[in-house]
Amino acid sequence: MSAATNSCNSCFVKYDNKTRQAKILQCYHTYCKQCLEQYMFSNGVVTCLSCGNETVIKSVELIPNNPYMGQGGGKGHHGKGEDSGNGEELYYSDSDEDDTSADSPGPAQSSSNNSINNSSIDPNHIEGIKSMVLNTQRANVGKIQQLNQQILSKIHQLKMARSQKESRLDESLQAVDDFKQILLQERNGILNTGNEINKYENQLTKLQMELAGINLLDFKTVKSIYEECLLLNSGLNDTMKRNERLLLEESVRQSTIKINFDAADGYIKHLGADNDTIFMKLCTLLEKDPSMVYLTTYMLSTIFTEKIATHNVEFKALIEKKLVDMSRSLPGPLDDPTGYIEYIKSFQDIKDKDRDVESNGFRSSEAKSVNESDCSRSNSPDASENWKVVGTIANKKEMKETKKQGGMPLSFSEMAKKPGNPETRIVKKVVGVPQRPRCYFKLQVDNEDPFRVVFEMRPDMAPKMVDNFIKLCEGLPNGVGYKGSKIFRAKANDHILGGDFEFNNGSGGFSAFEEKYFMAEQCPLKDKKGAIRMKGLERTPDGRCKIGSQFMIWVGDLEYKEYKFTLVFGEVVEGFDKLQEVSRIKAVQKSNASWILRQTVTVVDSGVL
Repeated sequence: MSAATNSCNSCFVKYDNKTRQAKILQCYHTYCKQCLEQYMFSNGVVTCLSCGNETVIKSVELIPNNPYMGQGGGKGHHGKGEDSGNGEELYYSDSDEDDTSADSPGPAQSSSNNSINNSSIDPNHIEGIKSMVLNTQRANVGKIQQLNQQILSKIHQLKMARSQKESRLDESLQAVDDFKQILLQERNGILNTGNEINKYENQLTKLQMELAGINLLDFKTVKSIYEECLLLNSGLNDTMKRNERLLLEESVRQSTIKINFDAADGYIKHLGADNDTIFMKLCTLLEKDPSMVYLTTYMLSTIFTEKIATHNVEFKALIEKKLVDMSRSLPGPLDDPTGYIEYIKSFQDIKDKDRDVESNGFRSSEAKSVNESDCSRSNSPDASENWKVVGTIANKKEMKETKKQGGMPLSFSEMAKKPGNPETRIVKKVVGVPQRPRCYFKLQVDNEDPFRVVFEMRPDMAPKMVDNFIKLCEGLPNGVGYKGSKIFRAKANDHILGGDFEFNNGSGGFSAFEEKYFMAEQCPLKDKKGAIRMKGLERTPDGRCKIGSQFMIWVGDLEYKEYKFTLVFGEVVEGFDKLQEVSRIKAVQKSNASWILRQTVTVVDSGVL
């Protein structure tokens, strides 16, 4: 046998019975003892260099020797061995593919023909093979136990997950039942509120009918109706408070929420899903959306509404302010004309008595004295002045004029504050739409002749944005304003941008107020051709915008989404065609937030008309 076939597969040194003993592993590969100890054994495990399989053993000494390798041994796996000492070759194989023909006699042959007899086999060989098999089986049992542990762990995980899910489902079902009870209570509350509103409406209808047929000389009944109206109004205040919550809930449902992870679990982070975000519109419809989505959005909107209504100070202040404003808008207390009514009644009683006396053909001296006394009293200057205060004679012309103007008749207290001679006083009431403020720019393109652009403001819709624009048109006390600034960006037949008096490139500018950027109003004016709007520079988490001094003018037809609120605060009423020409000047982008026109367009002057 050659040296190569009887050498260690690692160091290629011949096997011996000392430091180079041939040791066979569970995978049936053989290495010398020294290589096993130096390179392959570690922490009770031998890793085969040929196949990578592991043999679990406490020490290399316990690994069985390969009797067919080393001194006095034969060939190892799948091959011919050395001379047996009697001139014949020994054969051994652990594979079914070995040649067992007559030309290559092997263990399958009879003992008479086999060159190996029982007396020639080393008993240590049998023990080594047995030890190897036992170690292999122990390792197999260990693998099975390990597999069983994995299966048991999976079963435990599945049971835990199922138990948690079952518990969550039970809790969810209980929560659904509780939520159903809450919804039923809320529905009953809405029905009760509807009944209350119907009751108030019926009471109001009844009071209006009584008021329509009232005797104006019966102040007691008038006062009674007035007090009932006050009670009715007070009772409605509580219902109005609940109504504010309904308005809040509807406003929440018109909003969109963003759901993301704040502190994600390690499992979520491992998946890289900790930055995932869900955008959800809270206003859903049951007939269009899945029931789970509808219930989710309904519960989310209810949660937000409950939180805002319970903890938001601004919401509570808003309700109180509305109630105060409504109480301020109530008419003042009734003027008590009881004294005048008694006087009128007494005067009417005297006239009735006179008619009775005349019809009977006589007048008593007592009645005559009373009548004369009454007439003299009514003709006296003092009586005349008192009568004017009541307003039945001298104020007829004024009351007539008031009715023409669409106003209500003056009350006793208001008439008492008038000058003594109403005929000499001329009352003039101007009816019409108040003049809207107008601002102007005088623009110049390069060295061409300047032209004027006029904007009509809408302070009724966006008072703070208009105030900011007017102040910047007039110029601030420190000289800063739109005058001298440039139009820095344009898109042909679409829009132009300006108002950056700080850098003139779209990266600067600030408001006319103390804060650099202020919160814009939620203005209902639409973005349209000819509209002037502020440019949003900062967006708050609730979707509103902060603005400074930069503005945008639409000069083309828009195909944008129509928003409920915009930053529009006015429109162009003069110079629109010139602005369209300016929009056709090409702009160059210097950076993400920096633009400049190829031609210079300067606001050489600005102000208020």
